[in-house]
Amino acid sequence: MSPTLAECLSRPSNDLAAVRILAATAVLHAHAWITSTPGVKTADFVHVFAFTLDFHGVHAFFILSGLLLTRSLIERPDILRFVIARLARYVPAIFVAALFAALAIGPIVTRLGHAEYFSGGLAGFVLAVTTLADVNATLPGVFDRNPEPGIMFVPLWTIHYELVFAIALAALGAMGLLKIKPLVAFGLVATLAVNVVWFWNGEQYLQLGTPHHLVRFCSTFGTGIAMAVFADRIPVSNWILLGVAAVAIPLAFTPFAAIAGMILIAYAIVCLGFCGGPVAAPFAKLGVWSYGFYVWGYLIEQTIVYAAPGWSAWSVLALAFPLSLVAGWVSWEFVERPSIARVSATTSAIRRMFGVAGRRPKPTVPVGRD
Repeated sequence: MSPTLAECLSRPSNDLAAVRILAATAVLHAHAWITSTPGVKTADFVHVFAFTLDFHGVHAFFILSGLLLTRSLIERPDILRFVIARLARYVPAIFVAALFAALAIGPIVTRLGHAEYFSGGLAGFVLAVTTLADVNATLPGVFDRNPEPGIMFVPLWTIHYELVFAIALAALGAMGLLKIKPLVAFGLVATLAVNVVWFWNGEQYLQLGTPHHLVRFCSTFGTGIAMAVFADRIPVSNWILLGVAAVAIPLAFTPFAAIAGMILIAYAIVCLGFCGGPVAAPFAKLGVWSYGFYVWGYLIEQTIVYAAPGWSAWSVLALAFPLSLVAGWVSWEFVERPSIARVSATTSAIRRMFGVAGRRPKPTVPVGRD
């Protein structure tokens, strides 16, 4: 008999991090073309299940986040700690990357004199990127002649949505709504229905902006939430994955394409994480560095294109991949892991400061980095 997802999540270790590095690599792959080739947009890429490979990578991030964050909140219903953990997980790495871009890369590559460059509002750039207020913020005279002028942190727009959904999840947990399984199921079905009726042909509706992103990210993050809530009823098996694929693939170019792709990705995630065996294990080791890889990747590609403007997209990708891995390792070892290690102490300090008593949760086996 196949183990349930709940049983798999209770294991002391898994290979779910493999999903993160594969998804981040899909995004890096697409951006290699965008940064190096004038006029290229994701609309020009091959679409399967209504989206391009990089968008499917982003969807995988949201599904996995919905699953692990919900499971973490269910197992450890400490809302204050949950919120602090989210901020500690996302913000410090972005701040360091933005600061490095402003103080290390900018002065080297800017076409302006140093006096003019350093009087150009660098603090505002760092603040705008770190707070995610403007991930398209630029530095004076930096990369402004690249095919994709000026922008250094465009992938972070998805982090903005991840934080919004994480806070919304915390609110649902605080109100006890995650315990009402019929309500969770209804919410997911309603969101998927809107997706089918309104946004089934994913790329075609990108010009709608925020409404489009909210619906598809609600669908993916919500799928992860539902998987966590109903984990005790979901068997995990590569044979079942083959069955899901057999149903989903014929729908790849129909009005149900987006939903079929999301469901296939969602189930593939758990199979890779818990049934991937020797195939998933090496990727899982790299996956620990995936967040820094994602944060730094576009900046690294823009720098390569600046230094070697005649390079092909494949050449940019070939160099950007190992450099992004190094950046991811540095970010994890010296920024992310120390920040995460301070979450409990920070939570306790805030409680003491405001005189808020914390509820001591029952010990649980960790199911993923939070």
